Amino acid sequence: MKVIVAGAGTLGRRVTRYVSAKHEVTIIEQDPERCAAVTEEFKGWKEVSVILGDIDEPTVLLQAGVDRADVFVAATGDDEDNLVGCFLAKTEFKVKKVIAAVRNPRNRWLYNRSWGVDVALDSAQIVARIIEEEATLTDLVRLLDLREGDVTVTSMTATEGGSLAGKTFGELRMPKSCYPAAVLRGSEVIMPSPDVRIEAGDALLVIAGPGGECGLEDLG
Repeated sequence: MKVIVAGAGTLGRRVTRYVSAKHEVTIIEQDPERCAAVTEEFKGWKEVSVILGDIDEPTVLLQAGVDRADVFVAATGDDEDNLVGCFLAKTEFKVKKVIAAVRNPRNRWLYNRSWGVDVALDSAQIVARIIEEEATLTDLVRLLDLREGDVTVTSMTATEGGSLAGKTFGELRMPKSCYPAAVLRGSEVIMPSPDVRIEAGDALLVIAGPGGECGLEDLG
């Protein structure tokens, strides 16, 4: 697939490393110094290219190949830039899957279908899983139609002695707006069921439906 990553910060670089082994990735970065640094970092990576520009500009997106992209990941440090980039990618260039990182939790309500966002989240590993784990993605789409927007994907880690470790999914207090989607245990992806027991170190992938939020205090 063709993946465009907007923003060459820590999140954008991590996403690039995760997915470039199998897919073509183009990074867009507006800061000249950071662009030069990330160009040097990925020098020799055959499937990675870097361009200098602002994702608010359609000409820059076209230079990156947005008109043939399968996935657009907005991972800049600015919510306004992320939202404008997502809006252009979805409405002007019809990118099939638009994923955005929420930088300020107070702006999370903006990250919905009206701004072109299919999935809003804050973890590079989850972005990579959604792109790479097609079986998991199929199950998620059966659960909630991600393309309809208003969906937030959150990751929470079970810690030793915390409120999650040692419990089964059947024992969790799961709000009506929250849906357990997967457990990431090392390199293993486990689909949750009432008898699956959560272990310390597990990362829980939880989907919040429209208007919903899920946190450790809600589930423990």
